[in-house]
Amino acid sequence: MDYDIVGYIAGTLTTFASLPQLIKSMKEKDLRSISLPFVITFTTGLLLWLIYGLIKKDYPIIVFNILSLMFWVPITYLKIKETLSKKLI
Repeated sequence: MDYDIVGYIAGTLTTFASLPQLIKSMKEKDLRSISLPFVITFTTGLLLWLIYGLIKKDYPIIVFNILSLMFWVPITYLKIKETLSKKLI
C-alpha cells in the first residue's frame, strides 16, 4: 500500500493552513501579530525538515517544505527587517 498519499494530504493541509494569515499580513503590511522568535524557529524547522526529506528521499516532505519555505522565507525577512528598523529608531 502506498502511504505517500497521507503525506501529500498532510503536507497540503499544513502548508496552506497559514496562507490566509500570511496574505493578510502582507496585504496590510503589518507583521506585528507574528512574533519574531516564532518566525525564526518555524522557518528553521522547515529548512531542517527539507534537509531530512532530502536525506530520506521522501518526496512529500521535500515538496511541501519547499512550498512552505517559499511562503515563510519572505515573511521571515520582512519580520527581521521590521524588527531591526524599530530598534534603529
